[in-house]
Amino acid sequence: MKKFLFFMMTAVAVMTTTALSSCSDDDEKEVALSKFTVDPTATTLTPGDVTQVNVQFFPENVSDKSVVWTSSDENVATVSNGTVTALKPGNAIITATPTANPALAKTMSVAVANKAMTANGEVSGVWEAYSTVTVTGQIRVPEGKSLTIERGVEVVFNSTDASGAGIELTVDGNIYCEGTAEDPVTFTVPATERVFSNVTDCRNLWGGIMLNSRDAQAEALFSHCVIEYAGSAMTEASPSVVAGIYTAGEDYGVQITTGPSFKGSLVVTDCVIRNGFADGIYMQGGKAVITRNVFSGNGATGGEAVNVKAGTSTVVAYNVMYSPNTNGLKLSSSGQDDAAGRGQARCLAYNNTIVNAGWRRDGTKGGCIYVEKNILVNVFNNLMVNCKYRAQAPKWGTPGVADGCDEKSVIDYNCYVASSIVSTLQQDIDDKTTVPYLNYVTNKNYADAVDAHSKIAKGANDLGVAFANYPLDTNPLNNALFDNAWDFTAQSLPDGATDGATLTSIVAASLTVGGKEYKADAPQKFFGAKK
Repeated sequence: MKKFLFFMMTAVAVMTTTALSSCSDDDEKEVALSKFTVDPTATTLTPGDVTQVNVQFFPENVSDKSVVWTSSDENVATVSNGTVTALKPGNAIITATPTANPALAKTMSVAVANKAMTANGEVSGVWEAYSTVTVTGQIRVPEGKSLTIERGVEVVFNSTDASGAGIELTVDGNIYCEGTAEDPVTFTVPATERVFSNVTDCRNLWGGIMLNSRDAQAEALFSHCVIEYAGSAMTEASPSVVAGIYTAGEDYGVQITTGPSFKGSLVVTDCVIRNGFADGIYMQGGKAVITRNVFSGNGATGGEAVNVKAGTSTVVAYNVMYSPNTNGLKLSSSGQDDAAGRGQARCLAYNNTIVNAGWRRDGTKGGCIYVEKNILVNVFNNLMVNCKYRAQAPKWGTPGVADGCDEKSVIDYNCYVASSIVSTLQQDIDDKTTVPYLNYVTNKNYADAVDAHSKIAKGANDLGVAFANYPLDTNPLNNALFDNAWDFTAQSLPDGATDGATLTSIVAASLTVGGKEYKADAPQKFFGAKK
């Protein structure tokens, strides 16, 4: 009997063990992934937005539910565990890859667009990165206030206000425009109006930026900005006319102006200033460092890349100035001792590259550099390429507010390049100035003391100059449109530049704006931009 009971208990144990073993095998059997989805499959965000991507596995009891997340452009949008964060405008593809079956990976397209806002009247504070600000009327930064514009902001000006006056940005306080090389701050007009014919016809342009603070501590910074399509005609209702700075019916908006009462500091660095009806920068007051910028297509019937007047102290270095209507640099102390009490203007200008200057201006005005009316200047190591005239200094040697420049000025150690290209404009044919062989052209405004040691072309391509990428012998002299592929880095140039050691002390070498020091690189014993 005991043997029988033992046998039965053993049999039951074996059967139980077998049954348990069978259940365990069923539980541990892997469930394969047959289908995988993401939701949504597309979305539009603005910078800073966060959204969650939902995933679904089929069957629901799939054994492995792990997912690998990737973004095609982490500068535009990042992803972590299905949480997508938009960073900057652009497009990115978010990919969700199930570990159980990578072949079933799914994607979601992300479009990141600028934030949208409007501006009118008084403005201050911060315009956040990657915003599009549509300006619908005259705007002004009040005295004692500051406006900071962050990277990637696009400021779009309606061409006129309700009165018909071009819309201006007036700054009676401080302004800090802080773009980057990849994401500049842009001041412009609506996309449909961004055509050069609007510049030459003076249509659909905005009024420009007016710096007008009387505070000596006032600051203005334009770093990595694009400033374009300013130049509307001034009317009686224009803020600059009301302020007594410009004249209705005579003047046009400048991309950046410092008014006669401006006492502060201006820094313009690594910017593009282009396609304006008048000057690129017009300084009537204050201190400035203007360096590493590209000016192009400034001026329709007149206008310079940089124009300075009385009451200013300016460093202009390492800029490219392409096709200014009249001059790359107009340097004058005009207005000295006026009602605003402005003193003698001083300007240090070196290692700039000025190309095709003066060919769009009629008559004998313009060419590359024009110096007059008691200003004190040191102008050297500049590279002038196919310009209409050499540096001009009327009444040299007779200094005075209404006469020539300060007799202590130096305009020398420059280089004037000429190619074989000729002007086809009738005015140049009539004036016999069709070729930029600069020593062949006589001009009453040349002075013997100017460019005594400069390298001056005597014929086509005789100085052996070559550039990294610029069609020196084929680009029309009056073409105002800049090609971003051009590279004016010189591959070959003659010797003759100066180290500037005795020529760089007439103005402050640097300015501090926003707590940071800005200064142009020291003069290089090389014509034009750095190698």
